[in-house]
Amino acid sequence: RIFFSPARTGDEEIGGMELGGKLHAIHPSAYRASKSSAVRWTRRMGARRGSRSLAKGSESNADVIRKVIGLQEDAKLTAVELSAGFCNQVMLVKRIAYDGGEEALVVKLYSNLALLRTEQRQRGLVDKKLSDLNMGSQLVASTNEGIAHRYLEGRILTEEDMHTRADICAATARLVAKFHLLEVPPQFDDATSPLLWKWLNRMLDEMRVSSNVDSLPAGIELPVLRREVEVMANTVEKMGFSVVLSHGDLKPSNVMLLGDNRVDDDVRLIDLDVRLIDLELAGPNYRGFDLAKLFRIDPYRFSEERFSEFLSVYCETAKVDESLAKEIEKETKVCLPLVHLEAAVFFALAVAMGQDFGGPSSDKARWEALLRDRWAKYMASKATIDVFRDVM
Repeated sequence: RIFFSPARTGDEEIGGMELGGKLHAIHPSAYRASKSSAVRWTRRMGARRGSRSLAKGSESNADVIRKVIGLQEDAKLTAVELSAGFCNQVMLVKRIAYDGGEEALVVKLYSNLALLRTEQRQRGLVDKKLSDLNMGSQLVASTNEGIAHRYLEGRILTEEDMHTRADICAATARLVAKFHLLEVPPQFDDATSPLLWKWLNRMLDEMRVSSNVDSLPAGIELPVLRREVEVMANTVEKMGFSVVLSHGDLKPSNVMLLGDNRVDDDVRLIDLDVRLIDLELAGPNYRGFDLAKLFRIDPYRFSEERFSEFLSVYCETAKVDESLAKEIEKETKVCLPLVHLEAAVFFALAVAMGQDFGGPSSDKARWEALLRDRWAKYMASKATIDVFRDVM
């Protein structure tokens, strides 16, 4: 087991809530290379001490967390910041459970950027569905300010896992196939309309009204981004791709592995426990968009063998003819440029809006570098759509 302890130096008491500036992972003597979800989260989100609160209004984080999990003002709890990422703020919160013991929760406080891309009536719906089906972490509470789940002991997947671990690849294929078979909740107005285009247009519209929009790099200005989104939408919508209940941000790091015991040479018989996390963007979307994010990696590290095995297990789990695997492969490869374009628009908004969305101004260079990287990958991959359009 891995135990977590808030750092004692520099902690502060805020309204009966202890806020730890750092997270200490205490490993047993049998040290393992695999990290807990908390440590992974901290590293991938680039958490920093003193980052600006992403909660809206004048409420403290303590107030917002209490509101999310339904605690009274005088109730004490401890919290350690797991991430200070640009989109959402994630806290490891410990509260007293009904039986008197301590209960560990992961509480996510939504940023303005997360709220921009989602609707209030839809937040938490897919989390609840997957919680009930043991396909995600157990939902504790969901409000307009944030969402809380029970803490899961395990680790998040990496890109390398998807391209080197046949057992993890197969387990993830089964999980994603079962997820894609679920019905889209009726609170989504049109189960056949992909959310991707709504997200992109909302982010572009937000950039348009920003006083800082002229800060976008040359060649990646707002009119250029809007033109590319319109071209991609017109092209891809004509291809008639399957729209399913999708994760919306299915990076490997949004899949949790709760056990890692290899017990059989046949990867189809290994029952690894994998769960989906970070579901606030879930809803109707292209099946291929999910899979493209899951297998996105530098071309020289991409494993065609793992991807083919994934599609085989995916089709078997979905009870569809394996001949459909070729069609899903095409959908996935066509959607890869969309993955890069969506990321480029996201980082362009980060550059244009800066502190308006909680990002410290000192991060502008980081967001601009990420924008340039995703834009270059989009430009390098968008010809893929023309290649597959001719054969579909």
